[in-house]
Amino acid sequence: MRNTMRTGKRSGVDSRLSAAARLVRRRRRNGPLRPISLLVAAAIALPLGVMAPLAAPTAQALDNGLALTPPMGWNSWNQVHCNDLSEAAVKSAVEAIVDRGLKSVGYEYVVVDDCWQGGRDDHGELFADPVRFPSGIEALATYVHDAGLKFGIYSSPGSETCANYWDGYPVTGIASFGHEAQDAQTFADWGVDYLKYDWCRADVTNGLERPAAFAKMRDALAATGRPIVYGISEYGETKPWTWAGPVANLWRTTGDIGPRWSSVLSIINSQAGLSSYAGPGAWNDPDMLQTGNGSMTLAENRSHFGMWAMLAAPLFLGTDVSALSADVLAVVGNREIVDIDQDPLGAQAERISDVGGAQVWARRLAGDELAVALLNTADQAQTITTSLSAVHASGDAYVVRDAWAQKDLYNATRSVSARVGAHDTVILRLAPGTDPALPGLVTASGAGTLSQGRTGVVPVVVSNSGAVPLEGATLTVGGVDGVDTGGAPYPIPSVPAGGEATVDVSVSVSTSVALGEKTLPLKLSTGGDGSVSVTVVPPAPSTNTHVSDLTFVRAETGWGQVRKDVSVEQRPLTVNGTVTQKGIGSHAKSAVQVWLGAQCSRLVGALGIDDETSGGDTTWGTPSIGGEISGDDRTLWRADGVIGYRQRQDFRLDVRGVEMLTLVVDDAGNGNAYDHADWLDMQLECAPVPPPVVTSSAPVLRVRESATVTAAHLRPGSTATFELHSAPRVLGTAVADEEGVARLTFTVPAVDAGTHELIAIGQDAAGSAARASVTVTVERRTSASFPCPRGHGAAHPGRGLGPRWLPPAAWLRCC
Repeated sequence: MRNTMRTGKRSGVDSRLSAAARLVRRRRRNGPLRPISLLVAAAIALPLGVMAPLAAPTAQALDNGLALTPPMGWNSWNQVHCNDLSEAAVKSAVEAIVDRGLKSVGYEYVVVDDCWQGGRDDHGELFADPVRFPSGIEALATYVHDAGLKFGIYSSPGSETCANYWDGYPVTGIASFGHEAQDAQTFADWGVDYLKYDWCRADVTNGLERPAAFAKMRDALAATGRPIVYGISEYGETKPWTWAGPVANLWRTTGDIGPRWSSVLSIINSQAGLSSYAGPGAWNDPDMLQTGNGSMTLAENRSHFGMWAMLAAPLFLGTDVSALSADVLAVVGNREIVDIDQDPLGAQAERISDVGGAQVWARRLAGDELAVALLNTADQAQTITTSLSAVHASGDAYVVRDAWAQKDLYNATRSVSARVGAHDTVILRLAPGTDPALPGLVTASGAGTLSQGRTGVVPVVVSNSGAVPLEGATLTVGGVDGVDTGGAPYPIPSVPAGGEATVDVSVSVSTSVALGEKTLPLKLSTGGDGSVSVTVVPPAPSTNTHVSDLTFVRAETGWGQVRKDVSVEQRPLTVNGTVTQKGIGSHAKSAVQVWLGAQCSRLVGALGIDDETSGGDTTWGTPSIGGEISGDDRTLWRADGVIGYRQRQDFRLDVRGVEMLTLVVDDAGNGNAYDHADWLDMQLECAPVPPPVVTSSAPVLRVRESATVTAAHLRPGSTATFELHSAPRVLGTAVADEEGVARLTFTVPAVDAGTHELIAIGQDAAGSAARASVTVTVERRTSASFPCPRGHGAAHPGRGLGPRWLPPAAWLRCC
């Protein structure tokens, strides 16, 4: 264990819906969606082209016409393992699946795993352990069939099964090596509907190679003429998703799952990037369910089951179904979550984003629908938001439904969002169109980043999906956790049908508020809620400094802890005998983020491997790393090849305009043994960013005369909006030039005389949302400036008092 820790090694609707979409939605709410034929499944799935960025199933599937949706059922292993397997345990599972309503949800296969075998007779035919299975396997299969379910069994390609090796199972010669055709026919004669074929050291015991060995049993099963779903397991060691499509209906992609959150989360993360290999008849299998087992919380059980459904994974319960709590039974028996797993399109979810413990996964469903999972891997609740464009939605509006609660929530035109508890997952189903009975035809959302102790502007976008313009509405944003908005309502400009408008909300962040995302509640006067996300970051550096002297916004490492000014083992930073006083000690794979707020211009430093690794050893390997530095969304530096023991690479980077600086160390593709990475002498050249200022061409402005307003210290190329705030009147927009100056010449509108605030709203030189103002006096024209005809000093066109010979344009001047 000490060596493992030291090296950092780890073990393993509306009327516009198509007929198909309406069919899917109706079936989704009334019962489980099951395929009736390949032709129907394909028809419901069309059109395929509208969601190209989310991969359609491309895997070549075994041509046996089976498992067109992921198999569902119960497997004995995770509940009783080897020693407690018996005929009684299997029959109890059958009864519980029926009695507790899981059969009607779609659970149909009852699979007897390893340790059922009694041996082989004189003819080499398998028979069951007579003590554990006194009635025999054929009779047990009949019992399962009589309950309206299907029966599955276990074997291995070699001469040993897993239980022979791992559990000391005393009966030998019970795996299928040399008996493939004989065993396949025996299984077919017994009425087997599903075979789990488990590798378990067939390379060691019999010198077999996986593709050929698994294909041999495939052919033997086909020769029997009985439809038997074929699932293989070699734990993802040879990337079976790349070759097993024509061989089996499903294949394991991982090692064995444990009844722990860490195991479940590790497997979820390992499935990113595998979606293109799955589809009807060919499924990635991240192992059987541990829902209801071990120490997992209800939220973790929900995430486990919900993510397996998003991954279009086989759903095999491995627990005592009769003893399931009502809460967990509601999880595994949720029809709408199961419907997502069983969707006939068969598109496995792809991970869209993974930032700060907030993961977004999305999968295409039949009828142009989408399923979106908001998975919170962090240890505290957080709001997770994603845009419709990010999940590759092709429509303009969607009805958003909470699949867990089985309830329509709102209409979405820009984004979806939910507050997600620690280790929990919210699963949303999105159907094209809108429902006038739901909120969300007018929606609002906003996001911004502010430093501790700063007041700034967060833009909130208001979208109107209704059929009429939005007039006279307001929005109110509440404060929370040291983030204050004042609580006053903001007027929303007129928003045409199908259009949007932006409202700039002033937000103040206290100096002591914790870093991270804060979700502020938003309410619309038209009804409905929304949210504003404010990410709180440390104050940006205003003088030259070292990166290690800044507050880390994020610090993750493959082993140990990220250290400031010492190595990961808390020793002086030393590379090739040279000690560096300042820097960061980490271990691949690692990521460190610091907030620069666009106040720095240059970064100088180096990356190397600390001498404390002593060059590694023959068991675990030698240290080797790669590195990358990025600023916001662009790469600033990447290591030139692999950095090895006693090596370092120096850099000098232009970081002007960078807000978030990210330092990443990877393992150079060969594992992270001894990959102790030191960021050395990371010096920043920084200076404060001047705040925006606004000036007017004259302190006194006259109605209907020309004036010019200027805003300086803006980000070059950014757009500034100018308004006469107290009216309020939007005067226009202007783009900042290369010097960060934006100018607008306008005609003073007919507002009340008096003092007014002339405001510019845009991005400061650091790129953050900002506003600045100047106070001006507005005067209206008097009769002295344009003498009105005698007796008509109060002329006003709206009252019809102007003389017929006086031009209408002149009436406005008679004020």
